Amino acid sequence: MDMKQLQEERKQIFSDFWNNKTPKRLPVSLGTNIQVIVEYSKHNVFETQYNFARLAEASDEFCKIIYSDTCPVSGGGTPRFPLYNQILDSECYKMGSTGFVQHPEVMGMNDDEYPELIKDPYAFILEKVIPRLYKSLSLSDPVTLGKTLVMSIDARAKDNAEFASLSAPLIDKYGYYPGAPNGSTGGSIAPYDFIADFLRSFSGISMDIKRKRELLKEACDAVYPLLFLRGLVSKPHPEGVIGIPLHMPTFMREKDFVEVYLPSFFRMIREYAALGIRTRIFCEDDWTRYLDIIQDFPAGTFIRFEYGDPKTFAEKLGKKFFIGGFYPTTLLTLGTKQQCIDKTKELLDIMMPIKGYVFGFDKGPLILADVKLENLNAIGECLRDYGVFSDPGTPFGGILNSEGYTVDVAKSTHYESKYKFNWDDFKKKNPYAPDIAKNRYEELDLKMFNNYMSLVIG
Repeated sequence: MDMKQLQEERKQIFSDFWNNKTPKRLPVSLGTNIQVIVEYSKHNVFETQYNFARLAEASDEFCKIIYSDTCPVSGGGTPRFPLYNQILDSECYKMGSTGFVQHPEVMGMNDDEYPELIKDPYAFILEKVIPRLYKSLSLSDPVTLGKTLVMSIDARAKDNAEFASLSAPLIDKYGYYPGAPNGSTGGSIAPYDFIADFLRSFSGISMDIKRKRELLKEACDAVYPLLFLRGLVSKPHPEGVIGIPLHMPTFMREKDFVEVYLPSFFRMIREYAALGIRTRIFCEDDWTRYLDIIQDFPAGTFIRFEYGDPKTFAEKLGKKFFIGGFYPTTLLTLGTKQQCIDKTKELLDIMMPIKGYVFGFDKGPLILADVKLENLNAIGECLRDYGVFSDPGTPFGGILNSEGYTVDVAKSTHYESKYKFNWDDFKKKNPYAPDIAKNRYEELDLKMFNNYMSLVIG
């Protein structure tokens, strides 16, 4: 089979799968963190993260030794570009002595500032949170702020383009599935996790849930439009997703989770579903005690789990959702090739009957030391050869938005802020600006909104 034929076959497998039609076999997607490729290349770890082009040869070699239906170089997510974060003097992402960029605990809001956040969340993020987390964007030095903002946006755009250029030629060369259509993928964060991750920190919000419970609930509702808008995609498609990692729930009492965390999060995933947008939720840690609650998630949601008994999760959730995860990353490093194959088959025997299983690790490999490449390839080949269905073409699982959720997009994305572009006010200052210019100004405002929100979502 030539590469064009192979690519068409892979595209059909993914199309069938995400349209709830049993494919000929399970799709195989073994993406790795870009740090793995950096270390594999044997180039200087620090220098390479400022020049991704030097990874081209290593990326090609990596594709030759790892079986996957998707390009293994691009599947691990966008890297945390050091140049971008260093230009901003970021407190959110710091490069360590090994070259790995980490996210330390940060606090962008004091515990007495909830009323200010609730009144105008966008203004509060721009005036308080971002200057605290990115020192080069301090409001006390407007010249440096302006210079830094332009430099950082340009640096990120160029790094993104260079990073994407690694996989683009490999997709055609090796016949990989090219991914969901442009405009159908994105990312956001649950309101409670947003407040925990970037505003109050883990320790801060753990105190607030007791001392400022009602304000915290109000804050989740207040930031909701910003986070919903940030994740909104322009062209929903069954193969596209909005990624949402869930950090805090397993560290909460169930009562707190249900009363404070869930309302805004449930609203988010249901309103995305109403628009035909699938959410890809990563349930970090062990969600066994929340299985009954998960059953109320929208049908067709893709839920990846870290820990738990796969059989129990499959029995409880398999008829309604796409399910991923469970494979122990430690086996990649500590296990033999045969042990990795045996574990893969064991997991497939449990999960394949639900049809909607997406193979995945409990934790994605972060560095080369997390991976024995021979083991990773053995898993990929086993998934390809063992994950074959006997009844291709038959329907399975829950259809996205089969519940019939509805949403008023204008209402769900509406927020009031002194920093939001207002055409009427602009028109008063510029009476000769034609009405046809309104869309252009609003598009520019949305672009800037997304740039700012990317600083506090990641």
